[in-house]
Amino acid sequence: MSVVIITDSTSYLSPAIIDQYQIKLIPLNIHINGESFKEGQKYTNETYYNLLKNNPIFPTTSQPSTGEFLEVFEQLLPGDQALIILISSGISGTVQSAQIARSMVTTPDVSITIVDSVYAAMGLGFQVIRACELLEDGKNIAEIVDELNRIRTRMQLFFVVNDLEYLSRGGRISKIGSVVGNILKLKPVLSLEDGEIGLFEKVRTFPKAVGLIRDQLIKEKSHIEKICVIHVNAPELAEALKKELEAIFTIPIIISEPGPVIGSHVGPGTIGLCYY
Repeated sequence: MSVVIITDSTSYLSPAIIDQYQIKLIPLNIHINGESFKEGQKYTNETYYNLLKNNPIFPTTSQPSTGEFLEVFEQLLPGDQALIILISSGISGTVQSAQIARSMVTTPDVSITIVDSVYAAMGLGFQVIRACELLEDGKNIAEIVDELNRIRTRMQLFFVVNDLEYLSRGGRISKIGSVVGNILKLKPVLSLEDGEIGLFEKVRTFPKAVGLIRDQLIKEKSHIEKICVIHVNAPELAEALKKELEAIFTIPIIISEPGPVIGSHVGPGTIGLCYY
């Protein structure tokens, strides 16, 4: 009997972490310029984001199919357990695909637990890593799920987009709103609340917006366990924010770059913080 951890590509875990814990990864899909591909299997992040910046196109994204999940689930042996931790059901149908696949599994005596992370990017990634750590420590699935529930009650994910055009392309704001916002240099500070993208604050300039999310983190300094600086095609900004935070916090601060599925909707130049 074995226990398997499965997640999707929007966890954006490093190859080292995936190899260390033998995590099974199921990719989401990107559709652009008449072609479709699995996240992480065609473009590097840099190449993909340069494509977005230099072409008036809007990609679409989609969840893995039920069949893709079923193929992975059918590899489980009798007595095996699987813990599936996935992108928020509020922004993707990935959880639904997994649930349908679970109902179709024919292998007897297999336990499949599906967790809606209510997050994406490192909001999801942090939960997957913690689950793997606990599994390595000998915790059972119920104990791991309890810990993930605790993490989610403390977690925050804020991000600032550099260009409102990408949110407009994705239908998050109107075209007129994006034009006016860009002219006025308004920078919305967005967050994931109850699994969906919401407006946290509107700030006049990008530096002030980044300062706002930094200050939100500092307010909670006394009980922070993990911190990640998130960026989309903005490594210099991410490094600068990391150094700023390292002067304040003693815990390790990591940097993570979301790939095409998340990056397509927020656009190059986005910077954010995820912590709990």
